[in-house]
Amino acid sequence: MTEIDRIIQKGVITEDFLKEEVRNDFKVTVERKKVWAVILDLIVEFDRVCKKHNIRYFLDGGSLLGAIRHNGFIPWDDDIDVTMPREDYERFITLGSEFKHPYFMQTPYTDPEYFYSFAKIRNSNTTALNRMFGYQEFNHGIWISIFPLDKFPLDKGEDLYLKIRQLTSENSTFMRMKNPFLSETDKMRVDNYSGRNPLKTFEEIQEIACQYNNLETEYWGTIILTIVKYSRKTLLRKSFDKIEYHTFENLQLPIPVGFDNVLKTEYGNYMELPPVEAREGHNTTVFDADKPYTEYQKKLPR
Repeated sequence: MTEIDRIIQKGVITEDFLKEEVRNDFKVTVERKKVWAVILDLIVEFDRVCKKHNIRYFLDGGSLLGAIRHNGFIPWDDDIDVTMPREDYERFITLGSEFKHPYFMQTPYTDPEYFYSFAKIRNSNTTALNRMFGYQEFNHGIWISIFPLDKFPLDKGEDLYLKIRQLTSENSTFMRMKNPFLSETDKMRVDNYSGRNPLKTFEEIQEIACQYNNLETEYWGTIILTIVKYSRKTLLRKSFDKIEYHTFENLQLPIPVGFDNVLKTEYGNYMELPPVEAREGHNTTVFDADKPYTEYQKKLPR
Protein backbone atom coordinates (compact mmCIF):
# COMPACT_ATOMS: atom_id res chain seq x y z
CA MET A 1 0.00 0.00 0.00
CA THR A 2 1.39 3.41 -0.94
CA GLU A 3 1.28 6.37 1.41
CA ILE A 4 -1.41 7.97 -0.74
CA ASP A 5 -3.52 4.78 -0.58
CA ARG A 6 -3.11 4.74 3.20
CA ILE A 7 -4.06 8.41 3.53
CA ILE A 8 -7.18 7.89 1.39
CA GLN A 9 -8.10 4.79 3.41
CA LYS A 10 -7.59 6.80 6.61
CA GLY A 11 -10.12 9.34 5.32
CA VAL A 12 -7.84 12.38 5.29
CA ILE A 13 -8.62 12.95 1.59
CA THR A 14 -10.78 11.40 -1.12
CA GLU A 15 -9.54 10.20 -4.49
CA ASP A 16 -11.18 13.27 -6.08
CA PHE A 17 -8.79 15.52 -4.15
CA LEU A 18 -5.92 14.22 -6.30
CA LYS A 19 -7.36 15.44 -9.61
CA GLU A 20 -5.33 18.02 -11.50
CA GLU A 21 -6.85 21.50 -11.48
CA VAL A 22 -6.07 25.14 -12.15
CA ARG A 23 -6.12 27.54 -9.18
CA ASN A 24 -5.40 31.24 -9.67
CA ASP A 25 -4.04 30.54 -13.17
CA PHE A 26 -1.61 28.00 -11.74
CA LYS A 27 -1.80 24.32 -12.73
CA VAL A 28 -1.85 22.12 -9.65
CA THR A 29 -0.65 18.75 -10.89
CA VAL A 30 -1.50 15.31 -9.57
CA GLU A 31 2.04 15.06 -8.18
CA ARG A 32 1.62 18.32 -6.24
CA LYS A 33 -1.75 17.12 -4.96
CA LYS A 34 -0.05 13.97 -3.66
CA VAL A 35 2.47 16.09 -1.77
CA TRP A 36 -0.42 18.13 -0.36
CA ALA A 37 -2.15 14.90 0.70
CA VAL A 38 0.92 13.82 2.68
CA ILE A 39 1.16 17.26 4.30
CA LEU A 40 -2.53 17.22 5.25
CA ASP A 41 -2.05 13.81 6.82
CA LEU A 42 0.93 15.18 8.76
CA ILE A 43 -1.07 18.13 10.09
CA VAL A 44 -3.89 15.79 11.12
CA GLU A 45 -1.43 13.69 13.13
CA PHE A 46 0.26 16.79 14.53
CA ASP A 47 -3.12 18.23 15.53
CA ARG A 48 -4.05 14.97 17.27
CA VAL A 49 -0.94 15.11 19.45
CA CYS A 50 -1.41 18.81 20.23
CA LYS A 51 -5.02 18.33 21.28
CA LYS A 52 -4.14 15.31 23.39
CA HIS A 53 -1.58 17.36 25.34
CA ASN A 54 -3.44 20.69 25.32
CA ILE A 55 -0.77 22.42 23.21
CA ARG A 56 -1.66 25.66 21.42
CA TYR A 57 -0.59 26.26 17.84
CA PHE A 58 -1.49 28.49 14.89
CA LEU A 59 -1.03 28.37 11.15
CA ASP A 60 1.90 30.59 10.26
CA GLY A 61 3.43 32.42 7.31
CA GLY A 62 2.32 31.21 3.90
CA SER A 63 0.03 28.63 5.48
CA LEU A 64 -1.90 31.33 7.35
CA LEU A 65 -1.98 33.38 4.15
CA GLY A 66 -3.21 30.33 2.24
CA ALA A 67 -5.99 29.74 4.74
CA ILE A 68 -7.27 33.32 4.50
CA ARG A 69 -6.71 34.00 0.79
CA HIS A 70 -7.26 30.51 -0.68
CA ASN A 71 -9.03 28.47 2.03
CA GLY A 72 -6.15 26.04 1.75
CA PHE A 73 -2.74 25.80 0.16
CA ILE A 74 -1.37 28.69 -1.83
CA PRO A 75 -1.52 26.87 -5.19
CA TRP A 76 2.24 27.11 -5.76
CA ASP A 77 3.17 26.21 -2.16
CA ASP A 78 4.25 22.79 -0.95
CA ASP A 79 4.47 22.82 2.84
CA ILE A 80 2.66 23.89 6.02
CA ASP A 81 4.19 26.10 8.71
CA VAL A 82 2.81 26.36 12.22
CA THR A 83 3.91 28.35 15.23
CA MET A 84 3.33 27.99 18.96
CA PRO A 85 4.28 29.92 22.11
CA ARG A 86 7.69 28.85 23.41
CA GLU A 87 6.22 27.21 26.53
CA ASP A 88 4.03 25.00 24.32
CA TYR A 89 6.92 24.34 21.94
CA GLU A 90 9.18 23.13 24.75
CA ARG A 91 6.51 20.69 25.90
CA PHE A 92 5.79 19.61 22.34
CA ILE A 93 9.36 18.64 21.46
CA THR A 94 9.42 16.16 24.35
CA LEU A 95 6.61 14.18 22.70
CA GLY A 96 8.55 12.52 19.90
CA SER A 97 7.41 9.05 21.00
CA GLU A 98 3.83 10.03 20.14
CA PHE A 99 4.74 9.96 16.45
CA LYS A 100 4.91 6.39 15.19
CA HIS A 101 6.29 5.35 11.80
CA PRO A 102 5.97 6.73 9.18
CA TYR A 103 5.68 9.93 11.25
CA PHE A 104 8.85 11.33 12.79
CA MET A 105 9.54 14.34 14.99
CA GLN A 106 12.80 15.89 13.86
CA THR A 107 15.08 17.97 16.09
CA PRO A 108 18.87 17.86 16.56
CA TYR A 109 18.20 15.53 19.51
CA THR A 110 16.18 12.98 17.53
CA ASP A 111 18.13 13.25 14.26
CA PRO A 112 21.81 13.96 14.99
CA GLU A 113 22.80 15.53 11.64
CA TYR A 114 19.76 17.84 11.47
CA PHE A 115 20.64 21.37 12.54
CA TYR A 116 17.77 23.58 11.52
CA SER A 117 16.81 25.87 14.43
CA PHE A 118 13.25 24.53 14.68
CA ALA A 119 11.39 21.22 14.71
CA LYS A 120 9.75 19.40 11.83
CA ILE A 121 7.35 16.49 11.55
CA ARG A 122 8.29 14.25 8.63
CA ASN A 123 6.74 11.34 6.76
CA SER A 124 9.61 8.88 6.47
CA ASN A 125 8.07 6.99 3.53
CA THR A 126 8.24 10.04 1.25
CA THR A 127 10.81 12.41 -0.24
CA ALA A 128 11.46 16.13 0.11
CA LEU A 129 15.16 16.18 -0.66
CA ASN A 130 16.80 19.59 -0.54
CA ARG A 131 19.47 19.72 -3.23
CA MET A 132 21.91 21.61 -1.01
CA PHE A 133 21.53 19.49 2.14
CA GLY A 134 20.60 16.17 0.51
CA TYR A 135 23.93 14.56 1.37
CA GLN A 136 23.37 15.23 5.07
CA GLU A 137 22.32 12.02 6.82
CA PHE A 138 18.99 13.04 8.28
CA ASN A 139 15.34 12.34 7.51
CA HIS A 140 14.34 14.02 4.23
CA GLY A 141 10.66 13.07 4.14
CA ILE A 142 7.88 15.52 3.30
CA TRP A 143 7.45 17.83 6.28
CA ILE A 144 5.59 20.42 8.28
CA SER A 145 7.65 23.02 10.17
CA ILE A 146 7.02 24.06 13.79
CA PHE A 147 8.37 27.41 15.00
CA PRO A 148 8.46 28.74 18.57
CA LEU A 149 7.10 32.21 19.32
CA ASP A 150 9.43 34.15 21.61
CA LYS A 151 8.92 37.44 23.44
CA PHE A 152 11.25 40.38 22.90
CA PRO A 153 11.30 44.12 23.56
CA LEU A 154 11.01 45.97 20.28
CA ASP A 155 14.32 47.79 20.81
CA LYS A 156 16.15 44.46 21.30
CA GLY A 157 14.65 42.54 18.40
CA GLU A 158 17.05 43.60 15.67
CA ASP A 159 20.06 42.68 17.82
CA LEU A 160 18.56 39.25 18.58
CA TYR A 161 17.87 38.67 14.91
CA LEU A 162 21.41 39.53 13.82
CA LYS A 163 23.01 37.29 16.46
CA ILE A 164 20.76 34.37 15.57
CA ARG A 165 21.26 34.94 11.86
CA GLN A 166 25.03 34.59 12.24
CA LEU A 167 24.72 31.38 14.23
CA THR A 168 22.10 29.96 11.88
CA SER A 169 24.50 30.60 9.01
CA GLU A 170 27.14 28.54 10.82
CA ASN A 171 24.88 25.52 11.09
CA SER A 172 23.69 26.00 7.54
CA THR A 173 27.35 25.85 6.48
CA PHE A 174 27.86 22.68 8.52
CA MET A 175 24.97 20.99 6.69
CA ARG A 176 26.60 21.79 3.33
CA MET A 177 29.90 20.08 4.14
CA LYS A 178 29.05 16.62 2.75
CA ASN A 179 27.88 18.01 -0.58
CA PRO A 180 30.66 17.38 -3.15
CA PHE A 181 29.14 19.74 -5.72
CA LEU A 182 29.20 23.10 -3.97
CA SER A 183 29.47 26.41 -5.75
CA GLU A 184 32.67 28.38 -5.30
CA THR A 185 30.87 30.64 -2.82
CA ASP A 186 29.73 27.68 -0.75
CA LYS A 187 33.18 26.12 -0.89
CA MET A 188 34.52 29.32 0.63
CA ARG A 189 31.86 29.11 3.34
CA VAL A 190 32.92 25.57 4.18
CA ASP A 191 36.62 26.44 4.10
CA ASN A 192 35.99 29.27 6.58
CA TYR A 193 33.77 27.20 8.88
CA SER A 194 34.58 27.74 12.54
CA GLY A 195 34.61 24.01 13.36
CA ARG A 196 32.33 24.58 16.32
CA ASN A 197 30.07 21.74 17.50
CA PRO A 198 26.76 22.46 15.68
CA LEU A 199 24.73 21.21 18.63
CA LYS A 200 26.33 23.90 20.80
CA THR A 201 25.47 26.47 18.14
CA PHE A 202 21.88 25.24 18.03
CA GLU A 203 21.60 25.48 21.81
CA GLU A 204 23.02 28.99 21.81
CA ILE A 205 20.41 30.02 19.23
CA GLN A 206 17.65 28.77 21.52
CA GLU A 207 19.15 30.55 24.54
CA ILE A 208 19.35 33.87 22.68
CA ALA A 209 15.78 33.55 21.41
CA CYS A 210 14.45 32.72 24.90
CA GLN A 211 16.21 35.38 26.94
CA TYR A 212 13.22 37.75 27.26
CA ASN A 213 10.49 35.16 27.73
CA ASN A 214 10.24 35.91 31.45
CA LEU A 215 9.18 39.51 30.68
CA GLU A 216 5.80 40.91 29.75
CA THR A 217 6.41 42.37 26.31
CA GLU A 218 4.10 43.77 23.66
CA TYR A 219 5.77 41.90 20.81
CA TRP A 220 6.83 38.41 19.95
CA GLY A 221 7.72 36.50 16.83
CA THR A 222 9.53 33.59 15.22
CA ILE A 223 12.85 35.27 15.83
CA ILE A 224 14.80 32.08 15.01
CA LEU A 225 13.50 32.12 11.42
CA THR A 226 16.16 34.24 9.75
CA ILE A 227 15.23 33.59 6.11
CA VAL A 228 12.64 36.37 6.33
CA LYS A 229 13.23 39.99 7.24
CA TYR A 230 13.24 40.99 10.89
CA SER A 231 10.49 43.58 10.27
CA ARG A 232 8.15 40.72 9.40
CA LYS A 233 8.73 39.11 12.82
CA THR A 234 7.53 41.95 15.04
CA LEU A 235 4.06 40.64 15.78
CA LEU A 236 1.71 42.00 18.41
CA ARG A 237 1.22 39.43 21.16
CA LYS A 238 -2.44 40.37 21.49
CA SER A 239 -2.96 39.04 17.95
CA PHE A 240 -2.55 35.57 19.46
CA ASP A 241 -4.79 36.02 22.50
CA LYS A 242 -7.43 33.68 21.08
CA ILE A 243 -7.67 30.90 18.53
CA GLU A 244 -10.14 30.85 15.66
CA TYR A 245 -10.65 27.98 13.25
CA HIS A 246 -10.55 28.44 9.51
CA THR A 247 -11.00 26.23 6.46
CA PHE A 248 -7.80 24.76 5.09
CA GLU A 249 -8.65 22.45 2.19
CA ASN A 250 -10.94 19.88 3.83
CA LEU A 251 -9.82 20.64 7.40
CA GLN A 252 -10.54 23.26 10.07
CA LEU A 253 -7.25 24.52 11.47
CA PRO A 254 -6.38 27.10 14.15
CA ILE A 255 -5.42 30.67 13.25
CA PRO A 256 -4.72 33.67 15.51
CA VAL A 257 -7.66 35.96 16.22
CA GLY A 258 -5.51 38.86 15.03
CA PHE A 259 -4.67 37.24 11.70
CA ASP A 260 -5.26 40.48 9.82
CA ASN A 261 -2.54 42.27 11.80
CA VAL A 262 -0.20 39.30 11.45
CA LEU A 263 -0.65 39.06 7.68
CA LYS A 264 -0.36 42.81 7.12
CA THR A 265 2.89 42.81 9.10
CA GLU A 266 4.27 39.90 7.11
CA TYR A 267 2.91 40.60 3.63
CA GLY A 268 1.38 44.08 3.42
CA ASN A 269 -1.61 43.87 1.04
CA TYR A 270 -1.88 40.15 1.56
CA MET A 271 -5.01 39.57 -0.55
CA GLU A 272 -3.18 40.72 -3.68
CA LEU A 273 -1.76 37.85 -5.71
CA PRO A 274 1.93 37.98 -6.67
CA PRO A 275 2.86 38.27 -10.35
CA VAL A 276 2.69 35.02 -12.31
CA GLU A 277 6.48 34.73 -12.56
CA ALA A 278 6.77 34.78 -8.75
CA ARG A 279 4.37 31.89 -8.19
CA GLU A 280 6.66 29.04 -7.26
CA GLY A 281 7.29 26.72 -4.33
CA HIS A 282 10.46 25.12 -2.99
CA ASN A 283 12.18 24.76 -6.36
CA THR A 284 15.39 23.59 -4.67
CA THR A 285 13.65 20.51 -3.27
CA VAL A 286 12.83 17.18 -4.97
CA PHE A 287 9.38 15.97 -3.87
CA ASP A 288 8.02 12.45 -4.24
CA ALA A 289 5.01 11.23 -2.28
CA ASP A 290 5.43 7.67 -3.58
CA LYS A 291 9.06 6.88 -2.72
CA PRO A 292 11.11 7.18 0.49
CA TYR A 293 13.97 9.68 0.54
CA THR A 294 16.44 6.85 1.17
CA GLU A 295 15.98 5.69 -2.43
CA TYR A 296 16.93 9.13 -3.71
CA GLN A 297 19.91 9.47 -1.38
CA LYS A 298 21.35 6.17 -2.68
CA LYS A 299 21.32 7.57 -6.20
CA LEU A 300 22.92 10.94 -5.45
CA PRO A 301 26.09 11.48 -7.53
CA ARG A 302 29.26 11.17 -5.51
